[in-house]
Amino acid sequence: MSFFIECEFMGSHTQFFDKFNVRFEIFAIIKTIWTNPVYRDRLLSEAKVNLDFFVRFVNLLLNDVTFVLDESFTSFKRITDLTRELATSGSTITEEQRKEKESELEDAKGRAKSYMSLTNETVHMLGLFTSALGDAFTMPEIVQRLADMLDYNLDAMVSSKSESLKVGNPTEYNFNPRQLLSEIVSVYLNLADKENFVLAVARDGRSYKPANFLSAKRILSEKSLKGPEEIARWDKLMAKFAIAKQEDDEAEADLGEVPDEFLDPLMYTIMEDPVILPISRNIIDRSTIRSHLLSDPHDPFNRVPLKIEDVLPGKQDSCDRGASTNIYSYRNEGEDPSFQARKTWWTETRIR
Repeated sequence: MSFFIECEFMGSHTQFFDKFNVRFEIFAIIKTIWTNPVYRDRLLSEAKVNLDFFVRFVNLLLNDVTFVLDESFTSFKRITDLTRELATSGSTITEEQRKEKESELEDAKGRAKSYMSLTNETVHMLGLFTSALGDAFTMPEIVQRLADMLDYNLDAMVSSKSESLKVGNPTEYNFNPRQLLSEIVSVYLNLADKENFVLAVARDGRSYKPANFLSAKRILSEKSLKGPEEIARWDKLMAKFAIAKQEDDEAEADLGEVPDEFLDPLMYTIMEDPVILPISRNIIDRSTIRSHLLSDPHDPFNRVPLKIEDVLPGKQDSCDRGASTNIYSYRNEGEDPSFQARKTWWTETRIR
């Protein structure tokens, strides 16, 4: 696993693509030893005492899954579009244009084969590790990215967008859409008991669509991709998402319009644990800057090198931007106690 992290930067001008070849071989080793319970037990023990290391590993694995899935699906869409163009163009394009499009088609097919092989292995690893290391995948700096990625690709596979993935002879590209859907669903199920994961899925304003989960259930059932027990767990998980979405929407409505000073400047979400970046003096949520630093060790506002240990707590009275101050109330006294409990951070002191 250390080598998995270290091969991110191999020193050559082709290091971005070289790492995938190395990790492909690492995955083969992991699959071989995964059946050994001693290995899995040691992995769990190590994760508890070396969480930062595993968060780095999880971040890189998530980066890889996101990239290879996107490249694979983009290639399939390009194959579909070019095949349709060539079939319907007739004499409306020149011979030179036809050869150019045929060349593009072959290039897209080659990319699809390459990236789909990587996708199969990487998604399989995601399933294995979410089953064993759920806590690492639901850390604040990871969980929203994971939920967004899963929702986005589920939408691509089960909504009307899936038409662009219907290529002729998918086995030519090592593409088994049913198996891929089943493995993505397994990742959801592996994290079904993690409340922050459920909330992260519900908060995905771009791709969380209840209809997609119903469509996935229909496919899983009709194609016998999951057994009755797993289908029942999927039903319960859909219900959890719906409840979390409703409660989160109600809480947001209670808040009304939130002043910009309380919103994370990168994610534009309410800050729950604001910190101050030491050089740029920008205030940002801790989970946001931790997530950023996992992939880029620089202050996002001025590109100065930065470590998470360097950030300052939001109650830093010595900050030159002013003393700590209580933020004003957005609700009348005597408001619903449950609302107060959910929004205790509003009464915390922080920098103006």
